[in-house]
Amino acid sequence: MNRRVLLIIAFSLGILVLGFLLYISFFRSTTPKTNGNENVNGVLPDINGNVNRPTGNTNGVLPNVNGRNTNATANVNAGSSTVANGGETTVQTLVSQNAFQTVVDSQGNLRYYDKATGLFYKLDANGNLVPLSSVKFPDAESVTWSPSKNQVIVSFPDDSKIFYDFESKKQATLPKEGENFSFSPSSGQIAFKFNAANPDDRFLVISNSDGTSIKPVESLGENGDKVQVSWSPNDQVVATFTPGLNATSQEVIFVGKNGENFKSTITNGRGFEGQWSPSGQYMVYSTYSADSNFNPVLHIVNGQGETIGDDNRSLDLQTWSDKCTFAKSGSSLYCAVPAAGQLKAGSGIYRDQAANLADTFYRVDLQSGSVQKLAIPVGTDGSRQFSALNLGLSPDEQKLYFTDASTGRVLSLNVK
Repeated sequence: MNRRVLLIIAFSLGILVLGFLLYISFFRSTTPKTNGNENVNGVLPDINGNVNRPTGNTNGVLPNVNGRNTNATANVNAGSSTVANGGETTVQTLVSQNAFQTVVDSQGNLRYYDKATGLFYKLDANGNLVPLSSVKFPDAESVTWSPSKNQVIVSFPDDSKIFYDFESKKQATLPKEGENFSFSPSSGQIAFKFNAANPDDRFLVISNSDGTSIKPVESLGENGDKVQVSWSPNDQVVATFTPGLNATSQEVIFVGKNGENFKSTITNGRGFEGQWSPSGQYMVYSTYSADSNFNPVLHIVNGQGETIGDDNRSLDLQTWSDKCTFAKSGSSLYCAVPAAGQLKAGSGIYRDQAANLADTFYRVDLQSGSVQKLAIPVGTDGSRQFSALNLGLSPDEQKLYFTDASTGRVLSLNVK
């Protein structure tokens, strides 16, 4: 009898143990628990807004357009500064998504094209979002703003181009053959490449901003790909022509709007991409070479008068010129630079492989040449994966604005 009881107890215990083992093997999750702030499988949490998303947000749009989520800042970014000091600095979300080609107007308002709606918007200093026009421009491929920020040229995938003036509500169709548009300093004219099918009919041209009164400046022939149209703020130069000299350098020839014969300069590297300072005194440009593992490096050169092309020097930052913006005085430069060690060799040639890398911000004193690490941007949600484009400063230069390339978010950083 005692033996039978013992057998029953042993059998029951065996059933319990077997059941527990089955539960462990098939039903219990093996995913490690996290608190929403840990790095699982090397992916930073909440980069895409999928972890710890604020309650009430059900449509994928970040709440609180002005990014003033003070609780999130206090809880997630306790170690971040609210003003740039060289370390982690909190950035505020101003526009939650879909912003394209953001600019800052003279009143400090953000203007941008919204890819989702096809509309252009203005975001004023009080956070009010106002359409610049009721006219829609669906599926725009590129947008070129005038210096006044009141006109745009919009290009579409079918090669059609539209000029639009937000003040006069005037619209005009530009030639389909037009490429690489750039406005004059007064915003009243444009320069562009007229890329006809026949090479003999290809020209660098100037016209009124609505495309009327076209005047040829230089013949392009088969060299259109070596020309970058960029009207200088001092109204002297309308384009640069960069023929390759050898495997390691290019000549930069400054093309005047009236056929002027300006001095040229020689680059250290290839892949020239340039941007003018606000007065046209300087041009900052990026090139790549074997010395930089074929990654882009910033340089600066004089851009006007008798000294054009002189004082050509490296700024020792590995980034592209279009990831920078000048202070209004032109004496300093703010740049977004891929974090150290992130750029793969050859990114200057194949820029796509550098898409969406996390950036760090730097400030360059163009008088002394000194480079200062400004800030590592951190979102109020704890995200750090910001790839910055369309940098711009507020008129008082207290804030730096930028667009995150991967999400279309527009963010601001306190620099002072």
